[in-house]
Amino acid sequence: MIDRRPPQPVVAPMPDCWRVIGVGGDRSCPELEQFIHCRNCPVLADAARTFFDRAAPAGYLESWHDILAEPAQAADTEATSLLVFRIEREWLALPTALLVEVTPVRTLHRVPHRAGGGLAGLVNIRGQLQLCMSLHAVLGLPGGPSARPHGDTSTPARLLVVEREGERPQRWVLGVDEVAGVQRVARSALRPVPSTVSQASARCSTALFEWQDRTVALLDEGRLLEALAGMVTS
Repeated sequence: MIDRRPPQPVVAPMPDCWRVIGVGGDRSCPELEQFIHCRNCPVLADAARTFFDRAAPAGYLESWHDILAEPAQAADTEATSLLVFRIEREWLALPTALLVEVTPVRTLHRVPHRAGGGLAGLVNIRGQLQLCMSLHAVLGLPGGPSARPHGDTSTPARLLVVEREGERPQRWVLGVDEVAGVQRVARSALRPVPSTVSQASARCSTALFEWQDRTVALLDEGRLLEALAGMVTS
C-alpha cells in the first residue's frame, strides 16, 4: 500500500535541549521515557560531535604549540597531601592517609553519663555505630559536634572518619566546623611550631604552614590519636 500522506516536516531539536527539557532542565522531554538520560540520546551525541568537529579558533593551534614546546616541569615529589579544616577560628590539617571519608553531620546519639567530655556520642556510619569525638575538647576549644538530622548540609560542619591501621587499628569520627579540602603542601613549606605559641592546637601540632593567607597547624596524628583514646578510657 502506498502511503499518500504528505511528508511530515522535520523539526530541528531545541538548542541545548538537555538543559531546558532534559535532565538539566524540567525533564519534560518525551524522549526521556526511552533514553532515560540525555547522555543516551542521539541529539546530545550529535551536539558533542559538532562541538569537537568545529574549526579551531584563530591562534588556537599556535598557542598549544607554544605550550607543548615548553620544557616539562618536574613533579614535586616532596609534597605531602593534607586535609585542611577549621575548628572554631583555628585552621588545622591532617595527612590524607589517615582519612577514610568526609561526611555531612548526622544524628548524634548521646552516651549516658558521658556528657561534656571528649566523647560526643555515637553516629551511624554506613550501618555501623562509631565513636564520635570532639576535637574541640581535645584542643581545649569551645563548641563541638551537635546532634543534627542525618545528612544535614545546611551548615559547613562535617564529620571526618579517620583510621590508623596496624595490629590494633583505631577508627574515630571527628566533628569539625568546616572542611576546606585536600591540599598538596611542599615539605619545605612546613616550619616548626615555635615554643612561644600558646594556642590550644600547638600542643598536638607538629608543624605550621601558610595557606590562603592563613596559618594552618598540621596535627601530629600520633599525639592526636593517643589523646582521643585517653578520653574514652578515662
